[in-house]
Amino acid sequence: LTKDGKLLVKWGSFGSGPGQFNSPWGICVDGQGSVYVADHGNHRVQRFSPNGDFQLQYGGVQGDGPGQLDRPSAVTVDPDGDVYVCDWANNRVEVFEPDGAPMTSFIGDAQELSLWMKWMVDANPDAQKARRRVKSLEPSWRFAFPTGATFDPVKSRLLVTDTERGRLQIYSKVTGYAEAQFNL
Repeated sequence: LTKDGKLLVKWGSFGSGPGQFNSPWGICVDGQGSVYVADHGNHRVQRFSPNGDFQLQYGGVQGDGPGQLDRPSAVTVDPDGDVYVCDWANNRVEVFEPDGAPMTSFIGDAQELSLWMKWMVDANPDAQKARRRVKSLEPSWRFAFPTGATFDPVKSRLLVTDTERGRLQIYSKVTGYAEAQFNL
């Protein structure tokens, strides 16, 4: 669409083939104008040229192994072309190289509750008791159905909406490592 809402181009139909969708959830555009769509029902992200020509698929096999996705909900791309996918049903962010090869995963590292979640726990005696009964609070550090992501190129960081936990988790991207997975 143009800025004033006029249709420029459209593409896609229902299905599982290249350029088809089953419940598209998230969309983003990279620095070269390529369009990425999180194809929730087909367990993949598809990349298209600015005019809608299919270019590449990320994921496509439902699962929790490297490069596999389960109901992706959002996608973003950094200036290096690395692709970050909120892998909703796997409670993680899966990271792909520009060519589609899996790079690494994030499962969440927030050791503090969000302010809103702290208020909820403080207001609920049963939640307080439940937190005291568990051996470790580490599961609450992890993502729970992440639904959004964006890359801030100015500060070189990834922001992930951890909506089930009521917070953002932020990861800085450091460069200079010979092995790409250590840059994240």
